[in-house]
Amino acid sequence: MQHPTPPQGGPAPRVRPPLLRHHGDHPVAGVCAGLARHLELPVAWVRLGMVVLALTGGVGLALYTWLWLFLPQERADGTADDDPELRRRLETGLARVREVGWPAVLGAAVVCVAVLVVVQALGADVDWQTAAPVGILVIGLGVAWMQADTAASPGRSRGTWLRIALGTALVLVSVLALAVDTAGPGTLWLGLLLAVALLAGLALVAAPFVLGLVARRERERTALAVQTERAEIAAHLHDSVLQSLALIQRRASDPETVARVARAQERELRSYLFDDPSQAPDALSEALRRVAGEVEDAHGRRIEVVAVGETEGEWLDPLVAASREAMANAARHAGDAQVYAEVLEDDQGAIEGVDVFVRDRGPGFDPDQLPADRHGVRESLRGRMERAGGTVRIRSSAGGTEVHLHLDAPAVVRPEGGVRGTDPREEGA
Repeated sequence: MQHPTPPQGGPAPRVRPPLLRHHGDHPVAGVCAGLARHLELPVAWVRLGMVVLALTGGVGLALYTWLWLFLPQERADGTADDDPELRRRLETGLARVREVGWPAVLGAAVVCVAVLVVVQALGADVDWQTAAPVGILVIGLGVAWMQADTAASPGRSRGTWLRIALGTALVLVSVLALAVDTAGPGTLWLGLLLAVALLAGLALVAAPFVLGLVARRERERTALAVQTERAEIAAHLHDSVLQSLALIQRRASDPETVARVARAQERELRSYLFDDPSQAPDALSEALRRVAGEVEDAHGRRIEVVAVGETEGEWLDPLVAASREAMANAARHAGDAQVYAEVLEDDQGAIEGVDVFVRDRGPGFDPDQLPADRHGVRESLRGRMERAGGTVRIRSSAGGTEVHLHLDAPAVVRPEGGVRGTDPREEGA
């Protein structure tokens, strides 16, 4: 049995609510409520912004009227009260505008300036002191709004935030320019001072509520994460442990099957609880545990694997295959076995090679007196390791057998023409 692999692509991006005029009891037309839900902001903030824009040359009033005319009304069920085909075309057009990006904004600005120049050439009086800030305001809003969906996604970049900051700066500059044109520089500075004082007072009053809201959302997010984790664990236990227990109950009269299922379930549960999900499937420890599980299932014996250090690569394939053969020999002739793997590193942390020890407590044998038809040790162990440039050493006695496999890393050149010296640990044994 294998536990479910965690998703590789990461969480799906959150979908922003559609931009619709909100259905319900609203002071005017539900524009601010619908805009607040689309931007995921408090409706009071949006209404305050509309009022501020309305006081700066009537921009807020024009924007509200435009949204009132062109935004569809939301039905009671949350869908748009408009033609689906028209809605699809509108969404497609907005998506294309976002894809075009800067050329669309600059093109629209050039067209607007050209129209104003033509109107002035025809004799109309164009107030550039008002038209220029309004144009900058519209450009800033366009730049910021086109980045809104991108900023809400997990893959947002630094450039996205820079464009949002640029759009915000354009909006602020245009609002200040309109205010200067309307009230004059002296009155503007006094108004700014009063506005800062009012905002500071509001911040002091709202700080406890905002902090409480943030803390509550964090608690809700934590509770949701815990609930999701519990659901995943429950699903895994149902798919693995509970089904294995049911199989053991049905096969209670078959001791071999019960033991095999129990060993497989123990191995799978240990892997689920203690293994690193981000570990590469071709890493040394994972490969050794995989072949150990295959030997356990084939021979009904317990193979315990302990690995110190980690490495990966195709150069390990002969070592893993030889280790599997050593495990199978131990399971066939001795019973349970223990596998110890160690990745060898130099002083700089570079990998020099890998040692694998397969030990059992069987009756032992004489490696030099093997019959001619015993190809497992000669070919599957010695032959495979020698072809890969590794070594095999077998120590056996009446108390058990130890098979020591060693393979140097590809970048390490062994001395003495490829002959590795005696391992000091073996000399002291």
